[in-house]
Amino acid sequence: MNIMLQNHTFHPVLGGIENYLSHVSKILKEMGHQPIILCENTNAEVMDIEMYNGIKIIRHPYYNVPKLLLSVKPKIVTQQLKHFISKHVANVDLIVSRYPHYCFATTELDLDIPIFYIPPSVFWKQLNKASVNQSMKIKFFNFIWKRSLDDMERKSILQSRKTFVFSQNNAESLTRYYRLGIFEFPVIPPGVQINRFTRSKDWGLVKELNIGDETIVLLYVGRLPPEKNVGRLLKEVQKLRKDNVKLLIVGDGSERRRLEKMCGALGLEEKVFFLGIREDVERFYSIADIFISPSKYEPFGQVILEAMAAGLPCIAFKRVWPEYEVASEEIIRDRVTGFCVDPYNKQELQERLLYLIENPDIRIRMGKAGREECRRKFTWEHHVKRLLDPATS
Repeated sequence: MNIMLQNHTFHPVLGGIENYLSHVSKILKEMGHQPIILCENTNAEVMDIEMYNGIKIIRHPYYNVPKLLLSVKPKIVTQQLKHFISKHVANVDLIVSRYPHYCFATTELDLDIPIFYIPPSVFWKQLNKASVNQSMKIKFFNFIWKRSLDDMERKSILQSRKTFVFSQNNAESLTRYYRLGIFEFPVIPPGVQINRFTRSKDWGLVKELNIGDETIVLLYVGRLPPEKNVGRLLKEVQKLRKDNVKLLIVGDGSERRRLEKMCGALGLEEKVFFLGIREDVERFYSIADIFISPSKYEPFGQVILEAMAAGLPCIAFKRVWPEYEVASEEIIRDRVTGFCVDPYNKQELQERLLYLIENPDIRIRMGKAGREECRRKFTWEHHVKRLLDPATS
């Protein structure tokens, strides 16, 4: 089959959905299908149509909207997308969309092609969270566009042949937000590239970061916006009062400067390393002992899968609606591959951390169980086969 995958961005842009499209495209090719990526051209130096690792990429231009029409930009862009998409679907057998504008525009074409929608989260909520530290102009237009964007995604969900989600947590969030009542979202967790991760330590990185033989390394990987709740993690590290514990923070975002100042105020300058965005993130997993995700908002939690694939015990907060909207309990098997803790229990996270710090045998046992869980349940092959079931049955 010729399978079109749609998203706002793809190569050379890096990100979670871009990685998803790469992994799915690779498996589709191995299965004998031809993946086609349709996205926006966000870089003047790349071609509108090109082949990348055997994947055909079709890029549409950026759709500029006059200032006087900015209030109705979502509707104008949808019309332009409909026109562009209609010119490139003649030989397409299946469309999988990861972005509401593209999905809605495609469903409005009334094509005789199955369309699957996979929303990463509630689109406007994600947009609103991303704009917390942005200009008032951006916040204003996000507010103005809310009704149009909500209508667009709701119709994308209802008009697609199937709408899949990565977690039950995301299914419930979408159902609540869009008041869908009884609506079936098939849950298909994503995969993780297990062979990318190893428990063989990167000794060069250990030396580079001056990590001692007796040091216990805690690891956080991800963006640094407010909802990731990294400030809570810093306070927990300070409360440990353990000289042999260091925290590595791999990622960047709007909260970084505030968090760095917070480290100074807590006396953690020698214990916490801010390492920025890294493409070699597997090196940091290899030298860590415990992975922690303090996030309040996580429609799935790909970094937890990566940590499990790397053989690390994981700690994350439980889902407690509405403040803690996370899927950690769908990934971590409590007391088997790590711990899911109550975010409102002030002692529990501290207790679980100390328990793992003081029990290396438990860390190893949980890490092995997590890696095996990934092999059994979270592979890209498994994800793609389940995704294609409705299309091929």
